[in-house]
Amino acid sequence: MTNQTFIIDNLAFAARGERLEVSLPLTDFPRLSELIESQFAEAGAIKKHADVASDNEERHVSFTLTGEKNVLGQCYLHLALNASLITSCQRCLSPMPLSLALNFHYLVSDVEASPLDDVEASIGDDFDLQEASQEMDVKLLVEDEVILALPIAPVHDNDCAPVTMQSGEKPNPFAALKGLIKS
Repeated sequence: MTNQTFIIDNLAFAARGERLEVSLPLTDFPRLSELIESQFAEAGAIKKHADVASDNEERHVSFTLTGEKNVLGQCYLHLALNASLITSCQRCLSPMPLSLALNFHYLVSDVEASPLDDVEASIGDDFDLQEASQEMDVKLLVEDEVILALPIAPVHDNDCAPVTMQSGEKPNPFAALKGLIKS
């Protein structure tokens, strides 16, 4: 775990058009790590997870934060992040890789709380509003966005578990004999 912090003055960062490009191991994001580990504990896949967890190069989060100031003087932050995680399939309870590629756009503003609704209505859905801060924690922002983007119940793309019967459905005891009948 690195103790590196990424605290920026987001308004100045955007106004200067700065760029921050970072790749960090999953262990640098404690809430995200805990969430991933808890999925394995709930699924009972801890033993299987131990084999996969040794593959640390697959478990990382990389991001690029870019600042921009337009001709109207509005400051924007653009966040592009890629996360390679290993989570637990909720269908078969085995470990599965999960890759996220996400892009976020923020309008940095120092507006008061009262006209906040007007500002949000004017920027539309293209941008999220980010409050101007002299001490914005970029790692915390990235961790929040990854946690919010995680699927509630991740499953493999292909069918990985046997189909279960619906409630009240009974198996046909003569189904195995059906293949023996010749016409």
